[in-house]
Parts: sequence; C-alpha cells; structure tokens
Amino acid sequence: AKKCNEAALSLLVCMEKSDCVLKQKKSLEECMKDPIESDPCTAVRNAYFNCKHSQLNMRTRIRGVRQY
Repeated sequence: AKKCNEAALSLLVCMEKSDCVLKQKKSLEECMKDPIESDPCTAVRNAYFNCKHSQLNMRTRIRGVRQY
C-alpha cells in the first residue's frame, strides 16, 4: 500500500480542488463514488487505480510497481 501513497495523495489534492467539492459542497467520498465524464481528476484517478491493480497482478508484483 505504501507504493501507491504518491498517487493517492495527488488524487486527494486534485479532488479537494475539484468543482464537486468546492462549488457543489459534496464530501470527498460522494465525489469519488460519482465520477463525472468531464472530471479533471480522471487521469489521476486512473493512475491510482492502475497502481492498486498492479499490486494484485502477480506479474507486476514480481517486477515492481510502476511509478506514475
């Protein structure tokens, strides 16, 4: 889990600056569960997902997690 800390932190920062949190006054959890098509954090969200997914994949567990 420590290997994805950087991706998780960048996702958290991006979500805190998003319109969903700032303008619509929703919580981070609500905004994460309801991704919007034009969400500016899509790339960061995908990087975090790929990092977490690679921890479950035996091939990448042997080779190591990619840095995003």
